[in-house]
Amino acid sequence: MITDSQIKTLVEECLGNGPVFPVTITVRKGNRIQVLLDGDAGVIVDDCVQVSRFIEGRLNRDVEDFELEVASFGIGTPLVLPRQFRSNIGRQAKATLHDQQVVTGELVAAGEDTFTLAVKVPPKKKVTENRELAYTDCLKVQIIVTFK
Repeated sequence: MITDSQIKTLVEECLGNGPVFPVTITVRKGNRIQVLLDGDAGVIVDDCVQVSRFIEGRLNRDVEDFELEVASFGIGTPLVLPRQFRSNIGRQAKATLHDQQVVTGELVAAGEDTFTLAVKVPPKKKVTENRELAYTDCLKVQIIVTFK
């Protein structure tokens, strides 16, 4: 059976330390491989094609058959990696904590263990205060998509 770590090694070899990076890599029953990519400046179709062809060229279907999906990290999908938080600084985000409390604000900082949201303070909501949250305290964090 093909393993997650085997695919992770191939993806890292293909992408190196460039602006596009893997967010999740899963191998399910029947060798169904899924690779989700994100990028500091986004992901284009050519990035997905490059990774897909790289993996295809290094796995042998005659030895072990597989299904491969390489896609970009979708809008509305919760953030996973600190690198994703850093590339979204300046955008509005919604954090759902494990106790179901929701914190919404502008993402202003992101480190390895925590991130900071500038949250509007009631009652007038014209003043903001920074609220630092640990990634581990969050059930999910999503970027709020706005259209101007």
